[in-house]
Formats: sequence, C-alpha cells, structure tokens
Amino acid sequence: MVKLTFLGTGGAFSAGRRSNAALLVEAPDFRMLVEAGPTSLQQLARAELKAGDIERVFVSHSHGDHTLGFPMLALSRRGAPAPLHIYAGLNTIATLQMLCSLTLRGVGTHRLNFRWHELSEDGGSEMEVEPGVTLRTAAVSHAPGVPTVGARWDFAGGPSITYITDTSYNAASIELARDSDLLIHEASYSAVLQPDADPTPTYHSTAQQAGQLARRAGCPRLALIHLGPEIGEQPEVLAEEARADTGLRVLVPEDGECIRLPGQSHRG
Repeated sequence: MVKLTFLGTGGAFSAGRRSNAALLVEAPDFRMLVEAGPTSLQQLARAELKAGDIERVFVSHSHGDHTLGFPMLALSRRGAPAPLHIYAGLNTIATLQMLCSLTLRGVGTHRLNFRWHELSEDGGSEMEVEPGVTLRTAAVSHAPGVPTVGARWDFAGGPSITYITDTSYNAASIELARDSDLLIHEASYSAVLQPDADPTPTYHSTAQQAGQLARRAGCPRLALIHLGPEIGEQPEVLAEEARADTGLRVLVPEDGECIRLPGQSHRG
C-alpha cells in the first residue's frame, strides 16, 4: 500500500486555501517529501509530522515556490539521527545550498547532515532509493535557465506514480509517465475557464493538456495540482476538462487530502 498526501495543491501565487504544491509519498519503511516550498513546515504539521520525520526530499526545480522552505526544514531537523537525502538536479542543488548559506549564517550548516543525490538535468536518471523503491526521473521543458525534473516512483509489486509540474505538454513527460497507475500533473491554466490563455510561453499546462498527456501515456488515473489562483475554486470544471468524456479517472485534490494505492499495479 502506498499513501499519497497532497500537502499543497496550488501554484506559485496561491495565497488562499490552496498552498504551494507539495506531496508526501509513503510506503512501509519509506517516506519522501516532494518539493520544499515556503510553507513546508506548516504543511507537514497539518499532516501531523515534524521536520525530523522527513529523511528524503525531491525538488523538481529552483523556483521559490518549490525551494524557499528548505532552509527552515533543514534547520528544524538539526539533531535528527538520520541524514537528510536530497534528490535534485545540479542547478537546484546549488540553489538549495545557496539558500542555506544566506539564511542560516552562524548555524553551522556542516552539522545539518545532508546527502545530495544529483539527478540529470538533460536526460534521465534511475536509482533505487530504498529496497523495492525505484526513483526514475526525466528532464522536462521549462523556462530557459531553470532545469526542471519530473519524477516517477516504481514500487516492487506496484503501484507506479509519476509527478510532473511546471512544464508544458512534451514527449519526455509522456515517456516518464508511460503506464503509471497515477499521474500527478500540474494544471496552472484551464482551456475552459481561460479560453484566451496560452500557457506555452510560461512553460505550464492546462487541465486539458494534462488529460491528453495522461491518456497518451496510458495512465488510468490523473490528479491535477499546481492550480492557478483563478481556476482552483472550480475543481469540477477542471476534472471534466481533463476527462474529456473518456474513462480517465480525474481527481482535483484539496490541500491535506490523502489517497491510498494498493500494492498490485494495474499493469498486473
């Protein structure tokens, strides 16, 4: 059984009930925080967790809504017996290290017990992060100078979960998500609610594009996150836009919502 907690479901400029996008992936003897935005500690507290309960973090890219909570998360873990393993691209690692050096001066960051795991920013990576848990990643398109990485967790015996955000519709995302039991994908825009908006120049996606990608990749379930502030209050519209009268099962989670995926993958 794999448990997913949607700690935050909003985009960069969310200031209402949806906080910045973040996810908790949990299985027996495994827990990983996905993204470390400004309200990471509050998000964890709502899930009844402390910073010291987190030993692994994946960060997709260097923008502030994904990184600015990292120094305080790291500081709050000081004294934890286990190291903090961080999985990110080289540019994102540099940003996280710089944030710590700027905001934790005098703390002695050498005592924070980091383990850095560099992910490819121009291709793919694959590693076993725990016995029976494989992390696969792929570089996905984003703004120039901001390398961005999508992630996929394959659990022995199933399921398979793919997480992709801050990117436009692209082939690398399709291949990474291929036959995943669940695709978690951003929907910063809505083709229905914002018919004149073009997400391409901002390297983001509509709910419609997320649905198209899920179907193209053969994913039976889709969760929409990183919702723009103008569309996040109409989840039923986003779900139908992504579903497009097909059998795709679409979830538009609220902050704090949990789902559980059984151990047996739909792929048999």
